[in-house]
Amino acid sequence: MELPKEHPLKRREGDAIHISGDYQARALKSDRAAQRFWHEAKFRLMERIAMPGKDDRVLDAGCGSGTISHFLSLHAGEVVGIDSNPSAIEYASGAYKAPNLQFRLGQFEDLAGEKPFDKIYSIEVVEHLYEHQVADVLSLFHELTNPGGQLFVTTPNYRSAWPLIEWLLDRFGLVAELDEVQHVTHFNRLMLRSMCERAGWRVDHIGSFNGLAPFIAPISRRLALGIEKIEFSLSRILLQNLLFCLAKKG
Repeated sequence: MELPKEHPLKRREGDAIHISGDYQARALKSDRAAQRFWHEAKFRLMERIAMPGKDDRVLDAGCGSGTISHFLSLHAGEVVGIDSNPSAIEYASGAYKAPNLQFRLGQFEDLAGEKPFDKIYSIEVVEHLYEHQVADVLSLFHELTNPGGQLFVTTPNYRSAWPLIEWLLDRFGLVAELDEVQHVTHFNRLMLRSMCERAGWRVDHIGSFNGLAPFIAPISRRLALGIEKIEFSLSRILLQNLLFCLAKKG
């Protein structure tokens, strides 16, 4: 009897829909205070727990328009930003120039066999990949990192108000469609920890951020920053809208 043919596992090799190459850069200058605060919060979070050292070789995996790569290059020895979106790499390469910063168009697998990195940052990328791909990517990051190196990941938290926020953003067309178009793997804290640990990472700090604070920003930025500090101090227990995970290679 002939066995049924197995369908190959789906893979995401790039954005399912067109994403403007300057998307993250525009978000940081948005006239919507909540959106601006939401994106700025990632930089403040890195300043709190995940800054690179001056001699570190750093990878920004899924660098988009290069805003994170540029920020990291101000503090690290060398930064490589990689993304599969040609328009993002074109924008980043033109907007951010430094002797210790380079941008590459390609897949993460293209980095195999390179000089290892001391720190890898992956900011809201893993939700764009299918779950089996996330497992492979986290394992690849482990291989690409020096002993004692760190991984810093952020992703939406589907055990928070995020699903409602995502529905509203899609319903009113405020951003490019998200649910099941861009975001195909839905993480919660336990799932993110488990997947990192299965890939060989030792999780040092896992929590959430961007809870109430961004939505206070249109009323008072000062108040929003104060609330953000409180939320960060409770980040291990609060169910805020974005997850973060800081892990180390043993």
